[in-house]
Amino acid sequence: MECVRQIVDSDLLNKIYLPNHLRNRKVEVIIMPADDAGEEKRKPVDGLIGILNKYADPELVSLEKNAWAKAMENKYADR
Repeated sequence: MECVRQIVDSDLLNKIYLPNHLRNRKVEVIIMPADDAGEEKRKPVDGLIGILNKYADPELVSLEKNAWAKAMENKYADR
């Protein structure tokens, strides 16, 4: 993937938000195509799908549908 890296004064970056600790300093700017950056972030997540499946309890799956309602009922029943 091709990218451009350059060190510049943060004062030149007035169009983007910078936290206070990065203002009035030299910062490194890395520019890369957005499509390539998005693909890299998705790949590791796709590899983790189903990784916790071995901990699933098939008997409890039917209870998941009403779990939120029951949790709120138990939490606020005394009020």
